[in-house]
Amino acid sequence: MKRFSLSICLILSYLPFASTALAHHSFAMFDRSRTEKITGTVKELELVNPHGWLRIMVPDTSGARNEWSLELGGAGQLARFGWTPNAIHPGDKVVVQIHPLRDGSYGGQLISLTLPNGQVLGQRPFAR
Repeated sequence: MKRFSLSICLILSYLPFASTALAHHSFAMFDRSRTEKITGTVKELELVNPHGWLRIMVPDTSGARNEWSLELGGAGQLARFGWTPNAIHPGDKVVVQIHPLRDGSYGGQLISLTLPNGQVLGQRPFAR
């Protein structure tokens, strides 16, 4: 009985943190009903956990370059799908497919990336 009571106490002590953990994994900021294709120049690739980031410079219609921040999966997940720190270099011209941010700002969730040599990297094997 003592062991059971201790287990219940431990479970109850973690409950306040459950909503925080679930909230972290929300994709509500991305418009997953839309896909956009964007061409830009790589500024930086960060293969970190819990989410990697790709920053690219994208020219607008007036020629001004805007920085887009694209959220990726975690470093381990990306490594399984061919991403390496040396796969992409600053200055590479890339084409990305993204789910854009709902608020219209410069960013989104990366679906796939096409490198200058034609190689396609995604976050899953079926990403196109």
